[in-house]
Amino acid sequence: MLATTSLLVLFVLLLTNCKPKSDSDEDTLLLLAVAASRICANSAYTGTTVVASTATLDTNTDCITGMTSSMSADLPAWIRNNFKCAVGSVSGTNYVFRSQNIPNNKSYYFGTTSPRYEALGSGQKAAGTNQISSQCLVYTIPSSPSEKLTNKTGTQSGYASVGITVNGLAIFNNAAAAPDTLSTEAQTFDQYNGHPQNSGVYHHHSQPLNVSNNNSNLIGMLIDGYAVYGRDCTVNAVDGGGTTTPTIAGSQLDANHGHTTSTVHFSTATYHYHYSQDPTAGIPTLIGSYFHGTPGTVSN
Repeated sequence: MLATTSLLVLFVLLLTNCKPKSDSDEDTLLLLAVAASRICANSAYTGTTVVASTATLDTNTDCITGMTSSMSADLPAWIRNNFKCAVGSVSGTNYVFRSQNIPNNKSYYFGTTSPRYEALGSGQKAAGTNQISSQCLVYTIPSSPSEKLTNKTGTQSGYASVGITVNGLAIFNNAAAAPDTLSTEAQTFDQYNGHPQNSGVYHHHSQPLNVSNNNSNLIGMLIDGYAVYGRDCTVNAVDGGGTTTPTIAGSQLDANHGHTTSTVHFSTATYHYHYSQDPTAGIPTLIGSYFHGTPGTVSN
């Protein structure tokens, strides 16, 4: 026991003396938590592990009770003022988000005994026995994204998640688990357009209806660092503040659901994605088959 304690003390000293100044102190604590207890690396930050069957909503945070909702002061305003139900920080040239990934909307997939249970909508069917469970998602996302000009990275490349919503939930790509197509899988969405896969990761392929419902609301950020918005695009007030509905079919969006304009959050023209009809999925999705920029990392 003494030897283990001594090693941990030495480990902390090494981290304190050797880490780059741009790293946050919580990164040191994260590594210590992993070394000391081998528990989920997220749990030191995201609050009490949520049990779906007893989950309740904290009306003060609009997140599930026990979850930590915190955005650090050095994050840009478009993140700091809009993201919740996760812990966000800046580390060097990256944004870091840690999330338990429990939805703040009701869902069939909390299970019938949960206070957060809600029946499926008319015509929908269950995704087998899948149920929501607490996760340990850690996103490291470039804070100054730029287009990857050649050999763009596929969104179907095995990522645990391709982005995070403003309410701390996983965004999935425009494909379904084989042999389903996404248009078939959409029949298992709950009343907020989400569902969990077989290990309990609740996620959205489509617009989260408690965040955006065929409007221009900010939905989240993909792991290449670019924002994703709802169906419509409202340009910044400096450009007149008008709203349009860009589409891939109409050539206002590229094949990956993006274009470069100002938005409510960006006063200068900035690349961003939109929820739009996707030719691969056969339904509207939040992203196409490729990232515009170079993706960061995500672990669970």
